Amino acid sequence: MLYNFVGCLIWYPAIVKLYDMIRPFTLRDLTLVYRLSEYAVSLHTESALTHNSHPVRDALVSMVSGDYPTLVWKSDGRNVLGFIQLQVREESPHAHVFYVGATPIGAAPAGVLAKGENGGETAVSSPMPPVHSDPPDPQLNQAAQNETVWLALLDQAVVEMGHRGKHSLVAEVSEIGHELPILRRAGFAVYTRQDIWVLENGTRNPPPQTTVLSQRQPTDDWDIQLLYANTVPRLVQMVESLPPLHSGESWVLREEGEVTAFVHIQKGPLASWLRLFIHPHAESRVDEIVAAALHIAKPAVTCPVFCCVRRYQSWLQGPLNRAGFSLWGSQAVMVRHTVKHQRKPLEEPTAVLEAQGIPASAPMVQPYRRIKHNGKTSVHDRTRTKTS
Repeated sequence: MLYNFVGCLIWYPAIVKLYDMIRPFTLRDLTLVYRLSEYAVSLHTESALTHNSHPVRDALVSMVSGDYPTLVWKSDGRNVLGFIQLQVREESPHAHVFYVGATPIGAAPAGVLAKGENGGETAVSSPMPPVHSDPPDPQLNQAAQNETVWLALLDQAVVEMGHRGKHSLVAEVSEIGHELPILRRAGFAVYTRQDIWVLENGTRNPPPQTTVLSQRQPTDDWDIQLLYANTVPRLVQMVESLPPLHSGESWVLREEGEVTAFVHIQKGPLASWLRLFIHPHAESRVDEIVAAALHIAKPAVTCPVFCCVRRYQSWLQGPLNRAGFSLWGSQAVMVRHTVKHQRKPLEEPTAVLEAQGIPASAPMVQPYRRIKHNGKTSVHDRTRTKTS
């Protein structure tokens, strides 16, 4: 991946100049990021809907912790600016695109607005007309100029994450939004799709009469991993880890000694984020599981519950609808890898052995001398048996 990037720089001098404009965030960029935050688009839906995340605050935090690396882009005339912010966790081999923003010229910020910190708003990737897929040209309109900034920032982010040892970069975009074709051009591919459901006014289902779910214990961790491995497609497991068990609330359903359902609830200042992992053997109890999860999450108008349902879990949409959820939006989960497999042909075994020069094995049975009582010696073999 890095080889392709370097090759691009060699053949296109104009792109070299473009990448020279990208550098890490410093304190002198506070005003730039603050101004562009109004037009930034969040590509991490959970944080945008549930937390008071803000690019400026996270960029300052990252100067100490490094959890939110931020890159800024400035043109020569400084009439077009941009930045990209990522989320990095030490325990995960994957990084997420948090925000991407660029200067608009005569255009309103795109995206559905979600409430942010101090009553502000944050743009979340939403349905927009797709932009053209022609190569960027300096004379194109503002949409194409922003696309050029996005492509440069995304490419540089992949290089930065590769240097940090991360295996992939993940972004969540609207299925029909204008961000999806831009990410495709940047080398991202759709690995799965997801529907976001929201519940604001309480569930229609009555609260469970008995305790269906029990709080996770350390002894449940292995069974939770096994449930995740059996219910999530292998392709998705390569780019997404199990929700962190040490963060949020984790609940399980045990049947005949096995974990058949895992519920993870991450509560934030604005809303709660719900993930359900249910084995097909427990499909008959899915309504009970959803009702028990909502009894724990306690949705309200001031703090709704968002449930993320991947397309391989599409059978959960019916139970969620019966519980009072409504569809908030549909997204594509896009991934670009920072590493790639390298094939190396095997050498001829005979040539390998000859090159190593392995000495012949010593015999298993060694002759030895034994001194007799009369002072004479004789050679004996350990394998001989003495006969009388």
